[in-house]
Amino acid sequence: MTTLTAHTPLTDDLSRRHFGAAAGLALASLLAACAPDSDTTPAADDGTRTLSTPMGDVVVPAGPTRIVSLDAYVGLQTLDELDVPVVATGTLGGGVRTLVGEASQQLPSIGVTALGDVQLEAIAAANPDLIVGRQPIGEPFYSELSTIAPTVLIPFTYWRDQYIDVADAVGRKDDAVGAFVGLDDRIADLRADIAQAWPDGLRLSVVRVSDTSGDVRSYNTLAASSTFLYADILSGAGITPTADAAPGADPTKVNVAVSSENLPMIDADVILYYVGAGGQADAGDEVEQSLVSSPLWSTLSAVQAGRAYKVDSAPWFDGYNLTAATAVIDDLRRTLLS
Repeated sequence: MTTLTAHTPLTDDLSRRHFGAAAGLALASLLAACAPDSDTTPAADDGTRTLSTPMGDVVVPAGPTRIVSLDAYVGLQTLDELDVPVVATGTLGGGVRTLVGEASQQLPSIGVTALGDVQLEAIAAANPDLIVGRQPIGEPFYSELSTIAPTVLIPFTYWRDQYIDVADAVGRKDDAVGAFVGLDDRIADLRADIAQAWPDGLRLSVVRVSDTSGDVRSYNTLAASSTFLYADILSGAGITPTADAAPGADPTKVNVAVSSENLPMIDADVILYYVGAGGQADAGDEVEQSLVSSPLWSTLSAVQAGRAYKVDSAPWFDGYNLTAATAVIDDLRRTLLS
């Protein structure tokens, strides 16, 4: 079997198409089959492994005990879920705290790294033996980070690849791969139940509102949104959000901007909307009211049928672990199958 490197994601081709449940299960089988032939060398006598990364080969500890996560997204969420020792992280903003355990919520901050605020002094003070994080965050500081501790940067690609890459950096790749088998079983069950509940098909609109203008963002599916786990789950469940068919929509774009006067464009059988996101603190009631108090909102068929639901932005927009995936599936069951 050809060894795959970290900068050639295992699902590079698959992440460009919609995932049906069967495809998801096939992916999990593929990953499991490839796991023993990973892009790392076995632990050396000195307790290290060599890992291929987008920045070149990196020698990492086989069993790191003081990890700094450069981000509170896929980095911290994966490490927390795998219960490995993290000593500092990028700032946990907004509802992201709900996706990790209490100990991770109390970790020292190394800055709002998603906005470029990487505090090298704070990272050094944490005395890490390994630094892990997204490539777009860490690459500008890679030389400095590498002088502090071995640094593994994760390509910002399909969310499952990111999760597995983080797990691989700490020697837990097999655990991560195995977790996705159970997830795909749940997605397959959801797909079957939705097909039974909506025999004529389901039109679902996924909407984000983040300010008081009344404008919204309507989100697309996996073809354009592979970094979002919700898009993976919707695709696996056989759902194509209505944004894909909106007038003037570009299916290669993550979302479609919809002005307040064009709100009828987001109508569907069911509307799911979330407020804020992007790691920001909850945008608050005022922002939500800018949407639901709009005169056009009450004219939407989903609203009139009582099928417009607010969902938590953290798992839908900021989630990158199995905890978030479970929350999204639970939301879909609650709103589509009740």
